[in-house]
Amino acid sequence: MKIKQLVIALLALSVLASAQEDNRKFSFSLRGSYFIPHSKTFNNELRPVINNDLKALEAYLKDFGLTNYLGEMSKMSGAVNVGGEFEIRASEQVGLALGVDYAFRTLTASLDSGGTVDSVTYGVTETGKIGLSVMPITATVRINLPFSVIKAYMGGGLGYYFARYTEKESWTWTQGEDTVDTGSRKTVATGDSVLPHAEVGAEYRLSSKVSLAAIIRCPFGSISSFKIKKAPDDPAAVGQKLTFTDSTGAQQDFKWELTGPVLGVNLKIKF
Repeated sequence: MKIKQLVIALLALSVLASAQEDNRKFSFSLRGSYFIPHSKTFNNELRPVINNDLKALEAYLKDFGLTNYLGEMSKMSGAVNVGGEFEIRASEQVGLALGVDYAFRTLTASLDSGGTVDSVTYGVTETGKIGLSVMPITATVRINLPFSVIKAYMGGGLGYYFARYTEKESWTWTQGEDTVDTGSRKTVATGDSVLPHAEVGAEYRLSSKVSLAAIIRCPFGSISSFKIKKAPDDPAAVGQKLTFTDSTGAQQDFKWELTGPVLGVNLKIKF
């Protein structure tokens, strides 16, 4: 962790140091974007296990005589991303930017069952939610290609990615007017990594101080492991790696593959 913090600190200092050498221009941007990480482990390994478990329960309740409404967990196809950045132009061609973003997505699986068997009314509700979020702190060197109205650029840099995994499960089983079983559990795990990224963009000047930019940034790599931070139902798990049982019955470490485009729009204000 200390090495990662040092890397980010050195990158930030390099931005400030470069600004001292020339007559610089500053800008601050607010951005909204959509992040599409590869998420191979979640999409191809964890998600099918969750859906298969719900399908098995659905089949059991159907055989028992209940009517079921199954909502399968969807793929991690993208996440809303918001953030901002501070940019220093060391020259007309070169800029250095320090940015912070936050991307998040919650995925849900549910099963609602109900019916009457032998004059007894039964009800079953099972809900599972997985929240994935990541906060990258990035430093980017940009090479500007000025035009009369539209300015294009390309660049690259490094980012410190801090991610959070939250798993919530709740259930209620009823028989007649009685609640047979009800409860919930929650697990929180975090992971981090320093990853490189590439970036391209185009900027349209709205006025001398305000411009609109379309940006595509792509990080490369993954957060290879997560450690459990909260597990009220299993205190002994705190500090351990976050794992899951795959479709073959083997224990696997959860990891999040973050390679993928971030498609964004920046509102840039120069000062």
